[in-house]
Amino acid sequence: MAAPTRLRPRFRLLAVIRVLGLLGVFSLISLWGLLRATRASAADVLVQLGAQLMRLPDAHYGGGVRQLWINGLSLMLQSGSSEQPPAVVTAQFRAACIRRSAMQLDERESAAVAPLKEAGWFQSALDGTMVEQGEAGTSIVCLDALSKPWDVLSIADAAQRFVASGELQELGRLRYAQVRPAKQGSVFLTMWTDGPTHLLEQFPRDHDAPGVDFPDVARVSGSQRFLSARLSDSLLAIYAHRAGSLEELAGQYRAALTAGGYQAQDTYAHGEGHQSYRFERRERHVQLTLATGKGVILASLMSQP
Repeated sequence: MAAPTRLRPRFRLLAVIRVLGLLGVFSLISLWGLLRATRASAADVLVQLGAQLMRLPDAHYGGGVRQLWINGLSLMLQSGSSEQPPAVVTAQFRAACIRRSAMQLDERESAAVAPLKEAGWFQSALDGTMVEQGEAGTSIVCLDALSKPWDVLSIADAAQRFVASGELQELGRLRYAQVRPAKQGSVFLTMWTDGPTHLLEQFPRDHDAPGVDFPDVARVSGSQRFLSARLSDSLLAIYAHRAGSLEELAGQYRAALTAGGYQAQDTYAHGEGHQSYRFERRERHVQLTLATGKGVILASLMSQP
């Protein structure tokens, strides 16, 4: 019997990059619902966040900690608001990340790399923190090293263990924040992991991801489940198709939703390489979106009560 093949390190590391990119998408999808609670109440939520670093002392938190499931992986979320402008809040989150994620250098190493620190990307690498700005706001991502030694050799050793096992905690615990402007100050969403996180297992390359299919809607033939997410009563499923046209797949998904008891409302976005529809069944609303990519069509079903 042939020995089972293992993913080469390069492909496993590429999977990590895809995961970090997806986290930004997930936060955008759930942000509006989470921030409703923030605006509704300015009272501080008395909740213990354990190892979470990204908690601002002058902020107001609304709605408490919530649990987001992504392909069977549990992430903790909390939304909040601050009277400070987004640039200040972003700087506070970044500083919190650097305190626990930055590479540890001795005096000789620090002096050797000093000329390179003028390059923003190199300083970010030393800080162990990634900051991305976009139309939806600013995202800050880092890995809390959990106070363990974090010099060059320790990082290399941890990276080898992570590539071999896929266990994120070999590197640290994920910390993520997104900050966006509000009428007065800023609103933000924080996301973090606690405990073991078998990250690479959640996003396979060639078969269904862990999780469940979208409820009460028949699976469209030829689909690969790419993502299954749940936040309270809100659901999200994304399927990948490598065969069929955008129009054909849109028709099949619309038929599956109709057979599941959903009624089509209207087409609220329709352009080249992109189609979106709205459906309702009693109090539940579903958004169907199909978009073409490089050699793949992604179909997403997002449901909210």
